Amino acid sequence: MTAAAAAAAKFTGRYAIHPLLPGVAQVAVDACTGRLRPSWTPRAQALLQKWERVAFCMPRYEQFLAKTNRKDLKRIHVFMNEEAQAKLGEFYLCCAFRLRPDDVEAAGQDAQKLLALAREVANDEVEPLFQDCRDFVADYDWELHERLDGTTIWREVDDGLFWHHSFEAASASAYRAYRETALPPEASWPAKDDAAAINEILEGCGAAVAEGGRARGLAEDVYQQFLEASSMPVKASIRTALIDHGILAGEVVYRGEPRDTTESDGASPREAKL
Repeated sequence: MTAAAAAAAKFTGRYAIHPLLPGVAQVAVDACTGRLRPSWTPRAQALLQKWERVAFCMPRYEQFLAKTNRKDLKRIHVFMNEEAQAKLGEFYLCCAFRLRPDDVEAAGQDAQKLLALAREVANDEVEPLFQDCRDFVADYDWELHERLDGTTIWREVDDGLFWHHSFEAASASAYRAYRETALPPEASWPAKDDAAAINEILEGCGAAVAEGGRARGLAEDVYQQFLEASSMPVKASIRTALIDHGILAGEVVYRGEPRDTTESDGASPREAKL
C-alpha cells in the first residue's frame, strides 16, 4: 500500500492521481487474491485443449470451404456440391483420427464404418465444439479488451497503479462504490505528499475490507468483475480464429496486444493458438 501511494505521488500533470487511489486498489487486491477466481478459465482451457487436437485438421476444413458454393446450401452440411461434401467428410475423418484413434483403428479399412464414425464425430464432437466456441465468445467486447490492454503499461511502474487503472477499465461502477465506502469523502483527503496521513487512511481501508468489514463485499465485486473481464484477450484469440477459419461470421475490429499471461489467480491463461 505504501509503495503504491509513493509511486503515485511522483506523477504530475495528466498522469497525476491521488496516492490514495492506487493504495485503495491494492488493498482490494490483497484482500481478494487467492480467494476469488475467474469463472471462465475451466471452460476456456477445455475448449483450447480440444482445439489443439483438431487444429491439424483445419486446413481440410478450409479446403471444404473453398469448394463450397453457399447458394447450393439446402440445410447444414447437405450440399448439392459433391466435391464440397467429400472435403467435409475428409475433415471429419481427420478429426476422428485425432479425437477417437481407437475407434478409427477398430474400423480398419471398412469404408462404411469409417463414414459412420466420421458422421458420429461430426455430430457428437466437432459441431458441438464449434458451437461451444461461438457461445463462449458471444459476449466479447473489443472496446473493453482495448481498455484493458491500455492498462498494462502501468504494471511496469507499480502494481497499485496497474490495479487502479484496470479497475477503472473493467469495473468502473463497482470500483466507485467501493472507494466511496472504503475511503473518506474526497474533499477531506490529505495532501498528496502527506505520507503519514495517507498511510493512516489506507490502514483503515485494510480494516474495512477485512472479513466482515463494511467494504469487503464491494472489494470482492470489483475484483471479480476484473477477473471476468480478463477473459477478453482469450475470447479475442478464439473469436479471431473462428472468423479466420470461416466457422463464425463477423469482423475482427481489434486483435489486441501481446500480454503477459501470468496474472494473479490464473486470470489470463495462455493465448489461444487455433
